[in-house]
Amino acid sequence: MIEQYRGYEIKVYWSDIEMGYVFCVFSKDGEGIKESGAYFYEENAWLGAREAVDWLVEKSENGG
Repeated sequence: MIEQYRGYEIKVYWSDIEMGYVFCVFSKDGEGIKESGAYFYEENAWLGAREAVDWLVEKSENGG
């Protein structure tokens, strides 16, 4: 599944290699910024992805 969140694109999918749900975060330009490890539940992968985006937004707002 794909979601737009705070100006970033999040993709969550099942990975046979990781044997769990993985998220990827992409910039507005489509550049891959972050990829997670495996999550047992899809809902947890979505929460982790949104937390990662929140951190990226906070970092950019604070000049980091």
